[in-house]
Amino acid sequence: MEQQIAQEQKKPNALAFQVAITFALYTLALVFVMNLLGMSTQIEGTPIWQKAISIVLSYGTFILAIYYAQNKHKQDLGGFITYGRAFSTGFKVAAYSGLFIGLLMMLYYAVIDKGALQDILDAQLKIAGDDEQKIKGIQMMSKYMIYLIAFGSAITYTLFGLIISLVTAAVVKKDRI
Repeated sequence: MEQQIAQEQKKPNALAFQVAITFALYTLALVFVMNLLGMSTQIEGTPIWQKAISIVLSYGTFILAIYYAQNKHKQDLGGFITYGRAFSTGFKVAAYSGLFIGLLMMLYYAVIDKGALQDILDAQLKIAGDDEQKIKGIQMMSKYMIYLIAFGSAITYTLFGLIISLVTAAVVKKDRI
């Protein structure tokens, strides 16, 4: 009963929002630095070690952000949290992060570094080679590429966060006896 009252008084929304904004800004900085160093994973021929570094720095940090929010909320509740509450906290971080990352990717490719989008399109044209149908498709989709990247990022982080939240909620969970 006491845990239920504590849970009703302390909502994880503000914490999830703060963690998600921080992670989204980190992701924007990571994309900028990786592109600045020429370590774009979206270009064919990128060495496997660069892709591994990118995955660890983006998704590894994302896992830690979700775990941090769940653990912090557990501390806010007095050291106890139900599985459902921990999952809800983690999923809120994932959903907010997906939204913010999608918006920041649009900002990045439309305003901050327009050349990065052109690099992606050039790499796709190189892969297409002499296939006229593929080239035409890439040219048609180039107008919408920013939206596809933003939507893809948002969905990817939200769905990956859903899975991570399910797992980390089981780790963080601690019911009162």
